[in-house]
Amino acid sequence: MRGKVSGHARMFTRDHMKRRKDMERSGQEGKCVPKIRHIGLRATDVEAIASFFVNVFGMTIAHRRKNGSIDLSDGTINLAILPLRLTGQRPGFDHIGFAVEDEDKACQSLEAAGARNMGTTVDPHQIKFRCPEGFEVEVGEWSGAAPIK
Repeated sequence: MRGKVSGHARMFTRDHMKRRKDMERSGQEGKCVPKIRHIGLRATDVEAIASFFVNVFGMTIAHRRKNGSIDLSDGTINLAILPLRLTGQRPGFDHIGFAVEDEDKACQSLEAAGARNMGTTVDPHQIKFRCPEGFEVEVGEWSGAAPIK
């Protein structure tokens, strides 16, 4: 016996098929789209906030850094809980990180769009940029973050 397909399911299927056809026409099918894989949050009490995300959302500790930061993971995204580093700095959002298929191309695109290269770190591997509005975007790899493919 076949069940009825809801309007929502029909709309989802129709939208999915349209996006697939658009990708085929544009030659983008099969290419990896950059994925958000890292979010950095500043905290006054890194341990307490890390415990909050572990206890409330079931995240796991992926890495403890020498600088006091704690990397958490849900299996897909890395959430870095970072200590405050500057006098007057407030807790909250600090930066966002993307995993990309081609780092050189992503860096060129960021610079062409007006982002300023702030340098590279080794552990974890990331290239930092300051966007025109002043917030930080990173391209790289993080403990506990899923690959983009």
